Amino acid sequence: MLSLKIFLASCLCTVPVAVIHYCNFTGVHCPAIYYVDMDTNTIYMEHLKDSITVKDYIMERTADGVDRCMDTLQQLAIAIGQVVGMMHRNHIIHGDLTTSNLLLVGKPEDCHIAVIDFGLASIEETAEDKGVDLYVLERALLSTHPSTEPLFEAILHSYKETYMCSSGSSGRGNRGGTTADEVLKKFDQIRLRGRKRNMVG
Repeated sequence: MLSLKIFLASCLCTVPVAVIHYCNFTGVHCPAIYYVDMDTNTIYMEHLKDSITVKDYIMERTADGVDRCMDTLQQLAIAIGQVVGMMHRNHIIHGDLTTSNLLLVGKPEDCHIAVIDFGLASIEETAEDKGVDLYVLERALLSTHPSTEPLFEAILHSYKETYMCSSGSSGRGNRGGTTADEVLKKFDQIRLRGRKRNMVG
């Protein structure tokens, strides 16, 4: 009989692998999985060369002020919204959606994004899970990169357009589930809950 420790370790290994494979299948760029050693719970995957985290890229571009590079960063925001919208349209929840877990691969100005670190990932159709993903991204962006509120609004706009793309007249994700409007409404509720917690302390 498997011990709980072994069972949990195997889950921590197999769930991210399954989600990464599903991401690549749906068109979300992630590192390729080469081999999974279940005996040591080790995942061997592709090393993405010529890449920089979105966090580091934004910090470099905003070193002399956000206003000077807002046009360039708007294109990045659109690309981020497209990637997250594609994930959520396919019910992929990242769980730790920060600018450190988004990579710009190749020339940064091409805005070719790869997603990494799926240790907290899952497949869920609920608006709550998708809304939490968006809230984590917002907090990560605004806390690390002050005065980037317009960028997050551009992310949300691109997110909604991508989520609804190929979703049919219902606007729902693949295989049904919640609509983009339902996700964004839930996100607003989660955002409000977060603000209330900050006020209470």
